[in-house]
Amino acid sequence: MVKNYLLADDHQLFLDGLHSLLAEMEGVKVLGTATSGKKLLDKLRSFPYCDIVIVDLHMADGKGKFVSQVIKENYPHVKVVVLTMNDQLENIREALQAGAKGYILKNTGKTELQIALEKVANGEFYLSQSVSQLLAQNMLRSSAYSPYRSTESTLTEREEEILRMIADEYSNQEIAEQLFISPKTVETHRKNLMKKIGARNSLGIYKYALKHQLVYV
Repeated sequence: MVKNYLLADDHQLFLDGLHSLLAEMEGVKVLGTATSGKKLLDKLRSFPYCDIVIVDLHMADGKGKFVSQVIKENYPHVKVVVLTMNDQLENIREALQAGAKGYILKNTGKTELQIALEKVANGEFYLSQSVSQLLAQNMLRSSAYSPYRSTESTLTEREEEILRMIADEYSNQEIAEQLFISPKTVETHRKNLMKKIGARNSLGIYKYALKHQLVYV
C-alpha cells in the first residue's frame, strides 16, 4: 500500500536529496516539501490525508521542535519521523513524548532509512541504533532501576524469548520462522506479554527488556 509523505528541512539541498531518495522507494508518494515548521503545517492543512511526516528537529523558524505535538493534537492519524543530526538525550525524549514514531539521525544510510519508514508505516517505532543505545545507557544509569533482574516476572519462558526478539526488532514473521510457530501465535504471545508488563507499544517492550536485563546494549 502506498503511503503519502510530507518532508520538512530548512536546508534545501538536503530536502531535494531526501525527496529524490524517497521517490525511488516502493510504496512511497511524496506530496510536498517545506523549508520551515510553519510551511509544513500549512502543507498538512492542504494534505490532511498525509500518512507520514519527516521533519528535522531544528529549523530556522524554531517550529520544528513543536511539530510533533501540533500534529499529535490536530492530526492524530499522521505519524511523525524526526530526521536530524541532533543526538541530545533531552531532545530525543521530548520528540518521543510529543508523539514522534521514529527518531533517525541524518548519518543513516538509505537501507536503514527505508527499513525505518516501513516499520513506522506498519505502526511500529524506529530509533537509530545510536539513539537506542543512548536511551538504554541512560536507563541503566538511573537509580530507579535495579542492577539485578527482577525475580517477580510472571512471563513464561516462551514469552521472555519472544520479548527479547521483539526488543531486537524482529518482525512477527521473523519470530515465527525462528521459533517454528505461526505468526498468529506470535501475535497472541505479543498481546499477552504486553498486557502482563503494562507496555503499550514496542518501545515499552524494549524498556521492560532493558530494565529486567533480558537484553543488553
